[in-house]
Amino acid sequence: MADELNVSRQYIHKVIRLLPSNSQPKKVDNKYIVDTKSEKQIKKYMETSHSTKSTRKPRKQVDTVEGLQQDRIEDLKEQNNFYRDQIKELQKRLENSQKLIDQEQQLHLSDQKRIEKLEQPEKQNNPTSKETEEETTDNQPEEQPKKSFFKRLFSSK
Repeated sequence: MADELNVSRQYIHKVIRLLPSNSQPKKVDNKYIVDTKSEKQIKKYMETSHSTKSTRKPRKQVDTVEGLQQDRIEDLKEQNNFYRDQIKELQKRLENSQKLIDQEQQLHLSDQKRIEKLEQPEKQNNPTSKETEEETTDNQPEEQPKKSFFKRLFSSK
């Protein structure tokens, strides 16, 4: 069929893949069984979308250095476009992650402020340990320094 239409086999496979699934020929043992219905569909597609020039490349052109370089350039352009798309997607992800981090930090800050507000009334109601120690020392009478045994014995009161 490829020879009849003057195109490559690969192009026929491409056309078959582009056809709707109900119009595609059946595949048995990695070979297509083309019936008249699918053949008509392929030819119809070829008439509407295929240009008049042949898709087959002469063998000499493919083997030349220039042809190989052109193929390589096309591959590199495709890779370049693919990588650009990936970079754009990654940049979007990064921006989204940054937004999420900012939101998380803001939530953390607001939680800290709430905790401080909740702890503030407790501090006012319950004095700290240093304050309680000062109050207890103020309430107790001052103790006199201890006198030695002999001073107590011989001292006059």
